[in-house]
Amino acid sequence: MQLTLFTDYSLRSLVYIALKTWDKGNLTTIKDISSDLRISNNHVVKVIHNLSRSGFIETLRGSHGGIRLARSPSEINLGDVVSATENFSCVLHCVHTECTFHQVCLFQGIMRRAATAFIKELSQNTLADLVSERDRLLSALETAPASAEQEGELCCLLTLGDDPGTAEGAAESTVSGQG
Repeated sequence: MQLTLFTDYSLRSLVYIALKTWDKGNLTTIKDISSDLRISNNHVVKVIHNLSRSGFIETLRGSHGGIRLARSPSEINLGDVVSATENFSCVLHCVHTECTFHQVCLFQGIMRRAATAFIKELSQNTLADLVSERDRLLSALETAPASAEQEGELCCLLTLGDDPGTAEGAAESTVSGQG
């Protein structure tokens, strides 16, 4: 399954917020997230609004305001984050078109079960798993290249292992043309 860019930005923003604010009592800002992750300010505003509304982060207004996690990284389940940012109610677009088989098609049910299994797998991990290599992630942020070609370096650090069935393995096979 392919996640939307909105979910990608949401996960990256949560990692950033965890790195910059958790256990330090600090706050970060939309401007900081946008600048350091090279995501447009408008996108970050939408992401932060959704993450706040979903209860993953807190936003504080005022001259000393900012953004922080609403709870510990170990309490932020990745399945919950993806469920809050993706619409899995209709995995296939066939119900929105004049598909001849719409009334008798079984593929929609198969895809719903696949999406459920996907979320179940993600639910076995938390934000704490994504930020477990904190020093490497912070180093990647500090030395992040300005070019888009090298932008994937930080994302590669956000994988959950080197099993071919994980994000890293999937990314490698997609890059090599096998995915």
